Amino acid sequence: MTVYDGPTLRSVRENMGVPLRRIARQAGMSHGHLSKVERGEYGRPVTPAIMAAYEKATGIRLEDAVAAVAERGESPTHWRSGQLTDLRRRGYNAAIAALAIGGQLGEPFGRLLDTTGRPLSPAPPDAIDATQLARVAELVTELDLQSGGALVSQLAKTLLRWAVAMLDTEMGERVGGQLHAAVGALAHRAAWSAFDMTAHEAARGLFRLALYAAVRAGDPHLRAHVLADVAAQHNQLGYHEDSLEIVRIAEGDERVAPAVRMVLHGVKARTYAAIGDAAACRRHVGLAEEAFAAATPEVPGWVGRLCHPAHLFATTGHAVAQLARATGADADAREARERLTHAIDEYDWFTHARAHALCTSQLAHVYLAAGELDAGVHWARQALRSATSVRSGRLDRDLLALRATAASQPDHAGTRELVAAIDAGTD
Repeated sequence: MTVYDGPTLRSVRENMGVPLRRIARQAGMSHGHLSKVERGEYGRPVTPAIMAAYEKATGIRLEDAVAAVAERGESPTHWRSGQLTDLRRRGYNAAIAALAIGGQLGEPFGRLLDTTGRPLSPAPPDAIDATQLARVAELVTELDLQSGGALVSQLAKTLLRWAVAMLDTEMGERVGGQLHAAVGALAHRAAWSAFDMTAHEAARGLFRLALYAAVRAGDPHLRAHVLADVAAQHNQLGYHEDSLEIVRIAEGDERVAPAVRMVLHGVKARTYAAIGDAAACRRHVGLAEEAFAAATPEVPGWVGRLCHPAHLFATTGHAVAQLARATGADADAREARERLTHAIDEYDWFTHARAHALCTSQLAHVYLAAGELDAGVHWARQALRSATSVRSGRLDRDLLALRATAASQPDHAGTRELVAAIDAGTD
């Protein structure tokens, strides 16, 4: 074996962030062949042609890199930094100088990002890594609650690709618990964001990851909340029995905080409304209120934030609104309007714009369905204005449903104008 063995080439390539496929193209060889060369498999030697391709792609003189390593008394496979070729160095400096005075980039954005390589997760991770990830999960959650959108989901998934690699490393029990909790929270937020943008298959995979991490973190509250959101997705897609079955799994854990139990009862209330079981819906609305009354706002983190009255009014308001559509009862419609109005009043637009907008669109539905067209148009226009700053597939769906309801009342000037406004805003 020479000092220019496969592991050395791989070390050089990875430290420079060069994809193996790029070198394969330059060498005119298959990606699979070079992968075996890097692994040092028998019969796959490092030829002069391969060395030349690696030097060209990385801009590193292998001889200088290995010599520098030898001076430090390290193995070539531990190569960390080498010298750029004169041509590569001069080219880089010329590009920097040109960009500094407004020059062109000279190659696609994606190619420059490829050269950064995939971020390496710390191994083994420590408490600082877990704490940083938890803080990032909080930030992503704030962004999602504020306006939603595919960007939030992509950001969360990118962070997860970096974080999940740490789960397979050796670590202490305390750090392991913290890390799994942080990964679970981030995956949960990514899953909910994907669900909200109607990327249901992506949401399913992320919900599974979130549940796996929550269980291994020993966090009964996160476990239950993930299950509640899985059930909510089932309910929206029409799998009502599946929704109830998932909630039952969560309900069996007596450790779950009252605030999270409020969410579970809210999901069941909405599911029972969807299948037309009015008595069960009303029973779980009452149980959600009892759970909320028993909740402790002083609990730190996201569990404590669930204790805000806006969440109770929204959770139960959506359920009763769905029940009103099923029963057609004036009393149910009045109760839905009251609960949703309270939710809208309680929500802070700047921190919960999406939830505020969804309550507004639901309230518009209730008024239009009851024949109170002026009030329905008013709230529908509020929801339409919200859509300019909120990215939500659920809100888009609600607006289309509002359009259909408004279009069924063509003799009312306000509903005709609302149809035109929704068409202009959604095209």
